[in-house]
Amino acid sequence: MVLVSCGFLSGGVSAGNEETDRQSETLAVAIGYPRQEDALGFARAALGTTLGRSGGFSVLEATDLDRRDVEDPMARLVWRIHRPASDSKWGQTPEINACYEVEFNYYGASSGPTRIPCPENATAITPPPVPRRDIPQEFAPALTAVLGALPATPSEADVRAALTAGLPAPPVDPETGLAGVPPQVFVRVRGADVGVALFARTGVESRDCMMGHRVNGVVKVWSLNWRDLDMREMTCDADVAVSGT
Repeated sequence: MVLVSCGFLSGGVSAGNEETDRQSETLAVAIGYPRQEDALGFARAALGTTLGRSGGFSVLEATDLDRRDVEDPMARLVWRIHRPASDSKWGQTPEINACYEVEFNYYGASSGPTRIPCPENATAITPPPVPRRDIPQEFAPALTAVLGALPATPSEADVRAALTAGLPAPPVDPETGLAGVPPQVFVRVRGADVGVALFARTGVESRDCMMGHRVNGVVKVWSLNWRDLDMREMTCDADVAVSGT
């Protein structure tokens, strides 16, 4: 996918200073991880930073690149940092329109940021919003309640029906107006013991997991953090949940 602002082919004068260079270098490093799926992912990450939320920052181009290897560039961004002219007792500070191009591969920034001429009459790109995929903490008390209310020897269908009725719908994100994506649900029943795993893939490598069980009549609910999952020390699995390890 290629998103380019209007007027990108117009000539412009490259501008910038040490401060905009530093800000761009910091930004390029910051949005390189967590890893993104595509150019729009990098654009959203850039616009979600402190610099990206400032009035003087805009993304002008987000281009997906063909690649054969993880070290090949996969996305190119062009962004602009604008600073209006100002007067002070020390003198006049000229207007700054600094545009930068940077390419990213799987591991992060692979080329740039490099100053380039800014397009004239450019309009900023606003990537379409995406729904949240993490597991809200409100699921923990709901899962506890569901497990505690199950019959003595439920079937897997009984557990799934109870989860469907008892787990809340993911909330609407007030920033995007989009409802969250429900997690995947895994269930294991061993006689009277029940294990449940809720799994969500929140990014290219990022994952979220909540597990719960009722074992020997005792209900327990817990979450695995990103370190547990990224280091593969534990898996988000209903068999793991019912064993309690």
